[in-house]
Amino acid sequence: MNHQEILLKLLEVTENSKDSFQFLKLFRSLEPEKFAVIHAGAEALAESAEALLYNLKLLQKLELFPVVVLEKEGISYANLFYRSPSLPKTTLKEFKEDHLEDVLPGSHNLPAKWFRDPSHSLESVRSAISERKIPVFVTDLGGSEIYSYLANLGKELKSKKLILLTPRGGIHSPEGKKISILDVHSKEEVSEEDEPLRKEADRIFSLVGDPNFHIAVASAPSLLKELFTIKGSGTLFRQKNRIEHHSSAQNLDREKLNNLVEEAFRKRLKPGFWRQDFSGILLESAYKGCALLQNTPWGTFLSKFAVNEIARGEGVGRDIWDEMLSHHPKIFWRARSENTISKWYAKECEGLQKEGIWIYFWIGLEDKEIPEVCSYLRSLPVDLESSETAIPTNRP
Repeated sequence: MNHQEILLKLLEVTENSKDSFQFLKLFRSLEPEKFAVIHAGAEALAESAEALLYNLKLLQKLELFPVVVLEKEGISYANLFYRSPSLPKTTLKEFKEDHLEDVLPGSHNLPAKWFRDPSHSLESVRSAISERKIPVFVTDLGGSEIYSYLANLGKELKSKKLILLTPRGGIHSPEGKKISILDVHSKEEVSEEDEPLRKEADRIFSLVGDPNFHIAVASAPSLLKELFTIKGSGTLFRQKNRIEHHSSAQNLDREKLNNLVEEAFRKRLKPGFWRQDFSGILLESAYKGCALLQNTPWGTFLSKFAVNEIARGEGVGRDIWDEMLSHHPKIFWRARSENTISKWYAKECEGLQKEGIWIYFWIGLEDKEIPEVCSYLRSLPVDLESSETAIPTNRP
């Protein structure tokens, strides 16, 4: 397949071109060994080995090289799946570091390089990637021991994401509903079946110690959707985003803040925007999202609410929003009716009024204040340039 055909296959699987190109650009910007560690459990292999193989092949053709970990409970099935029919069956005990490629000739089906010794994992991974092969680590560990192994591997590689492939494809509530985002060490209830995995995920975070590290639980067939869409396909374990309070933009990185807002709205800010007085700025510590606030006689005006597109899948917007409302229970704002976030605003607000191209939203206002607030919002100048072409696309 040529490059265009590979991209079309990716879009066919993810069903979302915008998200896919955004994530592809992000992943390619990382050092290749940091992309992701994927653990395929025995049950996931038994149920969906062919789907996993297809997805790994596509990632390799996209020049992305996840580190794959197989354990002893699944290796017998993996051996049957990857080996050449002419070779005899081989058990894990017969594997030798120098001959893994012969025993499991993944190069015939999947461009892979196999390893047993995790003590020099970074060098091993880099050697595989230099040959354009996916690094596959085989371990005789199983049960709860595998999670410490995965944590240590992720820590040494400085991976940004660990993906745990399971037949259930996510963590579920006691009522059986799949949970999209789950905060580490939260007290949110999960199903009895998923509770052990949830505890192991908490332990992995403690061992890795990286605030930007994430764990995703997904199924093998939905691996690409988990990687390349904001919504994902399974459950994302994350550490709650750190939201900072600033009284002005004076001591902030103005360029990064400006880029965040412009890229979120896909329009340029008009000259003079940052000369306004902001009574408060709520900012995610890595500049993934922000809320720009101004004082008025009726409460707080939300001037801009901007979240990096990819960070929306990490719950950054929700964390900023909740932090904002905890300090500003009386707040109002406006958004264009065609803005896709307007539907979300409609669910979050206590009241709204549509007027021409605008929708006015509010929380905590008294009835008598609403006409004055709407008049205030109506009189505000537009602070974004009209053309969206000013911001380049993020396609690779």
